[in-house]
Amino acid sequence: MPAIAVIIPTYNRPDSLKFCLKSLQLQTLSPSLWEVVVVNDGGCDIEAIVSNFPENFSCVRQENAGPARARNLGVSIANSEIITFLDDDCRANSSWLENILKVGKEGIITGGKVINSYTDNLFSESNQLLIDFLYQFQKDTVDQFFTSNNFSLYKSDFDRFGGFNNSFSTSAGEDREFCVRLKKNGMKLIFDPQIIVEHDHFMDLKKFIKLHKKYGRAAVLFRESANSQEIRISRKPKLSFYKKLFLYPFTLKGKLFPSKLALSFCLILSQICVAWGFLEAKT
Repeated sequence: MPAIAVIIPTYNRPDSLKFCLKSLQLQTLSPSLWEVVVVNDGGCDIEAIVSNFPENFSCVRQENAGPARARNLGVSIANSEIITFLDDDCRANSSWLENILKVGKEGIITGGKVINSYTDNLFSESNQLLIDFLYQFQKDTVDQFFTSNNFSLYKSDFDRFGGFNNSFSTSAGEDREFCVRLKKNGMKLIFDPQIIVEHDHFMDLKKFIKLHKKYGRAAVLFRESANSQEIRISRKPKLSFYKKLFLYPFTLKGKLFPSKLALSFCLILSQICVAWGFLEAKT
């Protein structure tokens, strides 16, 4: 039985998927110790792509229902002890699986480091910078979470808590709800910076606004889910949150002041868009 299963939901991004799968072929961990389950979420045919990879790569299809349900399906098919999640627009570092296997323990969700590939793209850089900030700001709090393009846990723990909430039909909020719910029920969240993937997520202003509005809409469902399970979460970010967020880019090394300032304004814009999406979903 393989030790690790890589679950990859995908929807209409065949070119990105190829690069993702190729990065897994370069893993230092023996292929006999891991498997890949690609879940086609009702998109274009990808069987020909997956069939070009070794026999430990497999593919299954579902009707379009979102990445939460796709990941649940992938886990149900997997035969491994440890489950790790990767997105189709990410590329794993060559030692990614080896490092996951070294630190994986029952009762723990292990989050890895995500690096933005488009360092010259202001919006892609700002989006990843926001995640980096949240990882630091929310560490060891009830709101701590890892993004689902790079975290792992034992399958027994995943099954014990029912997997992802299928009510989340888009790629927003489902990872946050999953982590907060499992932490409330006794799981620990530990970050390991040696578990690295690169995220190829090119963005422009329009995509940036759309994405963060989607996060805002997902926050409404997240709160409803938390309320129904009596999970304590932070309801309203305090002024200190926004102050630290605005100043966060100025802690970065190797960037000129104008770049830091532009990143700061993008981070504030992201929060305006989140509030916009949240209010739209509430009305």
